[in-house]
Amino acid sequence: MTLLENQEEARRVPFRTVYGQVLAPGGRARWGCFAIEGTRLHERALRAGRPPLKALAAESYGASAREAALLAALAAAGVALERAPDAELAPLLGGRTFGAILGLVGVQEPPPLASLLRAPRARVVVLVDVTDPGNVGALVRTAHAGGARGLIATGRSDPYHPKAVRASMGSVFKLPLLAAETPELLEELRGLGVRTVAATTAGADLRSFVPDDGPYALVLGSEAHGLAPARYDAELRIPMPPGVDSYSVNAAAAILLYALAPLPEA
Repeated sequence: MTLLENQEEARRVPFRTVYGQVLAPGGRARWGCFAIEGTRLHERALRAGRPPLKALAAESYGASAREAALLAALAAAGVALERAPDAELAPLLGGRTFGAILGLVGVQEPPPLASLLRAPRARVVVLVDVTDPGNVGALVRTAHAGGARGLIATGRSDPYHPKAVRASMGSVFKLPLLAAETPELLEELRGLGVRTVAATTAGADLRSFVPDDGPYALVLGSEAHGLAPARYDAELRIPMPPGVDSYSVNAAAAILLYALAPLPEA
């Protein structure tokens, strides 16, 4: 079945059947969608033109003006809404207080990598086995804010993990997301004329690096293991005071993205 066919089937199946499965990678692949939670993420999905395939709300949801407005917006977008007693929904929320509403959003077909690299100063972010979902979601948000044209997840990096989706604060709906395997991806990037810049603790001082207008890929590894040796066009480190091991991967990404492509002044 195609991605769209899987998503159409998800619309017809009871919400909780699909939701329970898409919390795991295999379920997301099976149904072609991922889970969102809370008022803010539903609002941002709608604003991004990515309405949920369907949603489930607690019976008490809609009491506030903001919640009522969201329910009206979901109805206007044609989103099927199921209801459940508050006590039945509570275990799915796990004590989080973002709003007692859950949704299923369809994964989009990723664009061709080459299409992301045509604009001047095009940058993409590559995650290599960044397994902490909170870090992955924060990196999606940072890549989006830092002007990256897309994010490529390799290995076990998963931007659609529920925690990653929450941490992205809605950027998961807007930033193009691709998946690849690292060795093949590096070769493809070279074939497209993209220079790879790896964030390492043993690379050249970032202050000595002068980027040009050509496309770059910023390659980031996990905080625990970093990057395995590979042929990168440049390896950069961010200078730090003595005795400091490293920045968090998200902070490092923000600094390096800005250094590679400073945003224009407001």
